[in-house]
Amino acid sequence: MLAHAENVLIDQLKDHRDIKRLVRTIGTLPKLPTDKLLQRYYADAPALYIVPGRFVVKDSLATMHFTVAGVVRNVAGQEQARKGDGIDIGCDHLITLVIRALNAQFLGDCTWSVTGGEMADDEIFDAAGIAAVEITLESTPVELDCNYGEAQIANLPALPESELADFKHFYADIDLPPHTGAPEYASWLAEPPIYTDSQPDATLDVQLPGAS
Repeated sequence: MLAHAENVLIDQLKDHRDIKRLVRTIGTLPKLPTDKLLQRYYADAPALYIVPGRFVVKDSLATMHFTVAGVVRNVAGQEQARKGDGIDIGCDHLITLVIRALNAQFLGDCTWSVTGGEMADDEIFDAAGIAAVEITLESTPVELDCNYGEAQIANLPALPESELADFKHFYADIDLPPHTGAPEYASWLAEPPIYTDSQPDATLDVQLPGAS
């Protein structure tokens, strides 16, 4: 799940029209000793790296959290590194590019939102001639995969043949991201449906052969 999301985010950054034109390096954060990593940052800059993500689970739904790290060179000073000068890209420009590419985008199995960001204030970056920024992302909840064992499958109640034979009509409400939520779904399922506060983005109404 996390690896798939990481790859999707990297691909989206690489494919963005402005990022691929202005940013030299896009990829996963390298795992190197600090001194080697700082040298790598300087060589790669301007660069965007996806930091390996994490997830939290509630009610069998997982919300993923990732960080995008951006680095630029600051050979002309921290102020220029933050703001850019029209020739060299600055951290503020990297933030704008990441927001354009990832915020409110449906990527993989969920929609992503930029939730915050900050400049990395550390003297080791100044000494290495770079400036860095961190941008945090959060996904909409995704359902966890379930692995049903043979015993669970064997204990599932059998559907009477008579009920299956009577199955002639299929109806579904379709809710596209950002999702409306369970309370509203219950109102859609009422008889008759209640659409006072919300309604499905689309519906699927299928009459099977033999239906009247």
